[in-house]
Amino acid sequence: MDLTVSAALHVTLLAVVAAASPLTLTATLIVIRSERPRIDGIGFLSGYVLGTALACMVGLVVGSAFVDRIDSHDTIEAFIELLAGAALLVVGGRTRWTEPAPRRTGRRTAIMAGLRDMGPAAAFSMAALLGFGGPKRLLFTLLAMASVSGAGDGRIIDAALVVAYVVIATAPVWGPVGFVIVAPDRARRTLERSERWVTANARELRVWLSLALGTALVVDGLVRIFM
Repeated sequence: MDLTVSAALHVTLLAVVAAASPLTLTATLIVIRSERPRIDGIGFLSGYVLGTALACMVGLVVGSAFVDRIDSHDTIEAFIELLAGAALLVVGGRTRWTEPAPRRTGRRTAIMAGLRDMGPAAAFSMAALLGFGGPKRLLFTLLAMASVSGAGDGRIIDAALVVAYVVIATAPVWGPVGFVIVAPDRARRTLERSERWVTANARELRVWLSLALGTALVVDGLVRIFM
């Protein structure tokens, strides 16, 4: 397969995995149901895109050094992807077959507790941290940027792949925010129902997203190893 096509498909898969976050979607829905949905939503979106872009810049630096110094970088990347996919399968399986904790604690609770009363500046800062990512999201960003660096098809194509990654990986934010900007009255009712549904089904979403995306990563990793 042509290196550019292969890199594009791989970057797309990793961007979808990075985007598939019930936490990010729930946070976005909370922010844009504030008293100033447009202003707060734009602030949140700006921060999220900036954080994702900064992670991509870090990934390009790390990926370029990785590709330049290690001849077998493709195999190592595929092996890391395989392990990440297996980890998602384990997480999905454990979540599916264990009883839910009586209380939600940790990062998710801390984020949700203060989102409703945040102003645009605070929403921007929080979103920038979310966009840059925790360990999982950052790992997928680094893998995607390593693929971009390894394609070696020129700056224009590399830039296009990075833009594609950012657009896809930030879709859970720009989709709802764009809806609020274009159709605020209709969006308020629709997004209120959406927030209730996502909150009520967060556990099931995590399970099936983990299983589906974990399977995709395992298959892709195996194909890349044995190609």
